[in-house]
Amino acid sequence: MINKPGCYYCDRQRSGRDAPPGGWLISGDDWLVGHGPADMCLAGSLRIESRRHFTDFAEMTDSEAASFGMLLASLYRAARPGTGAERIHLVSTMDFQPHFHAWLYPRAADEPRRGTTFLNQDMSCTQADAEAAAGRIRSCLTSGAR
Repeated sequence: MINKPGCYYCDRQRSGRDAPPGGWLISGDDWLVGHGPADMCLAGSLRIESRRHFTDFAEMTDSEAASFGMLLASLYRAARPGTGAERIHLVSTMDFQPHFHAWLYPRAADEPRRGTTFLNQDMSCTQADAEAAAGRIRSCLTSGAR
């Protein structure tokens, strides 16, 4: 694992601070996954962060790329029933924090906004809602829900 001093994600992994609401859902060799901060996410939104410091897909090892694809498949399979989402949006920019991380945002069938209009809305939820959503997703991950 390569850690870059001063990188938010590397520092939080090293220190253990800023745990996600409901704790880590996945803590693997390549990836950490947890619910996003309640003050900036809808309930059920997940943040995936790389263990190793790199910026984008071009810098992934072949092993990381393969494990990322498998991780996404398992997260989509758990997040849909865990949130009742019709769609899960994957977003990854690294503009604010230059360490690979990606977001999964669940969109309900009755949500009138679609695509970038949905993604551009103000997003937040309560800490309790974030923790409850993380718990439901964790249960679906554990049961292998599809």
